[in-house]
Amino acid sequence: MSEAPAPPFTETELSAAIAELPPVSSVLQRTLVVLSDPQSDLDDIARLVRSETVLAAQVLRLANSALFALPNPVSSIEEAIQRLGFAEVHRLVCALGSRQLFLRPLTHVGFDAVALWGHTLAVAVCAETLARLARTDRSIAYLAGILHPVGMVALDRAAQARRLKPRLAEQPLSEWEHAAFGTDNAAVAARVLRQWKFPDTLAAVVAGRYLPGAAGEQVADASLLHAASLLAEKIGSALPGEQGLFLPAADRLAAAGLQWEDFGDAEIEAAQNLQRTRALLNLA
Repeated sequence: MSEAPAPPFTETELSAAIAELPPVSSVLQRTLVVLSDPQSDLDDIARLVRSETVLAAQVLRLANSALFALPNPVSSIEEAIQRLGFAEVHRLVCALGSRQLFLRPLTHVGFDAVALWGHTLAVAVCAETLARLARTDRSIAYLAGILHPVGMVALDRAAQARRLKPRLAEQPLSEWEHAAFGTDNAAVAARVLRQWKFPDTLAAVVAGRYLPGAAGEQVADASLLHAASLLAEKIGSALPGEQGLFLPAADRLAAAGLQWEDFGDAEIEAAQNLQRTRALLNLA
């Protein structure tokens, strides 16, 4: 006799899971608005950084670190942003603003906190690297990479509430998710982002991480996120249970605006960018 299908992941469960997540959306939403606006200037970004006391201290500390060894220390947020550059500030804000999401292990999904954060950062850096090669929006690519695991976090909270058995180490992640909830973490992540009032376009990109066709009009950016997940796997930052879900298909690379040669060249660049980003965040 076959098992009854699992009850679907409900809006009530989604709301309960979101209530347990750290409130990271506000600063990231404002960052997305400010740094994605070509009319934004130094004053706009300085106001954003100053609004978060901890972030402001981290930006100043990073600007005065040995990695930016200049003779005179900076004492203002404006000087720090000029020294770091807008792109570096964007990475720092997104990474630090989301870091608290990944401080707890996902006991039912089966990922420890260090592995999950390492994977998250790698996908974000790989997405930004590929976005540069594809000449598309690097800030959106990075933010999609940083936020894509929120569905895993939400499903882990829901699995605990349902008192489900944890995923077995050898069980594919998507198989466990569909058996337990009738959905996967990519679809749930999109629901979380919409609840957090992020743009529908960003939610659609994250929803299409496994199957870019599910992203509708955002198939190009979703294909890039899919390729970034494969690239993260190639540089040693895959999550157990996700192997084989990301395919080096020519049509998906083409949909992302990439050539085979681009993808091959990106591996070394992404690994170097990830090493630098880790160094920066360790300083911050």
